Amino acid sequence: MEDPQIKLWMETARRQMSVGQLGGAVESLRGVLTLDPDYADAHALLAACLLDQRRLSAAEYEAGRALAAEPESTLALSVSVRTLIARRKFKEAERQLEILREAQPYSDFVWRTLAEIYGFTRRRDEQLRALEKALELDPEEPETLADLGRWHLNHGDLDRAERLAREALELSPEHGEALVLMGHALLRRGDVQAARDHAVWALRNDPGSRAALHLLASIKARSNFFLGLWWRWSTWMGSLGDGRSILVLLAVYVIYRVTVLAVGDHGNADLAGLISMLWFAFVAYTWISPALFRRSLQKELAEIRLDRSF
Repeated sequence: MEDPQIKLWMETARRQMSVGQLGGAVESLRGVLTLDPDYADAHALLAACLLDQRRLSAAEYEAGRALAAEPESTLALSVSVRTLIARRKFKEAERQLEILREAQPYSDFVWRTLAEIYGFTRRRDEQLRALEKALELDPEEPETLADLGRWHLNHGDLDRAERLAREALELSPEHGEALVLMGHALLRRGDVQAARDHAVWALRNDPGSRAALHLLASIKARSNFFLGLWWRWSTWMGSLGDGRSILVLLAVYVIYRVTVLAVGDHGNADLAGLISMLWFAFVAYTWISPALFRRSLQKELAEIRLDRSF
């Protein structure tokens, strides 16, 4: 029989986690582990709290303790996989996820997480198939709808992305990732105000959402003439995928070189020099703009404050 004090602390910790009181949950779980140092679920939940606090090394340690105590625990495996992904240990995460998939072959979480790993390791076709499998297993999971919508957004299919975002928001109107997805889709359509409204809505639900802050930074970039040009170029290039975007860059460079040589051969050295200057200006612009965008994002992360009544 479970110790009543342990049961109380575990219930308290879960309740604290559900409302974002991570510090309190950590203390409750440490209380549990004082009484039972090998309680796998307590180690797993503690790892989840530490992961949300971005204390990655500590989270990985606690996830390891959970698996050592109970190697086949689905909770421990799930948290361990999430931690390994955050630590960018994708091969190890994928190995553990395979164990979890054997235990839960019909879990949409498993396929959605596998899709996330495929995304990080640039296996885009496999990522799409994994997301479609997750959606097949649970067609009404907002998380999967938002992830699949983001895949289509990144590949330039705004109509599909927006439709999936709307489906997710119909199921869960406060879903942060779906709100951010809709915001990005609206921004690409040029509806800056509606995109801003969705970013603020997402931040109201989760003031620390990096995805929502990234959307705000994108809105600022889109509204700025200097960064706006780069934002459009970067968005278009990103939708092409790695292979085609490299081909585009090579084609642009070849066109530049052929034009300069052709103009030079016709004796117009001044025009050739001007074209070369424009090319170097373009290269410098695409080099500097991402750094300015990252600075804008860091400024949003550091400075955003929400009114208590918001």
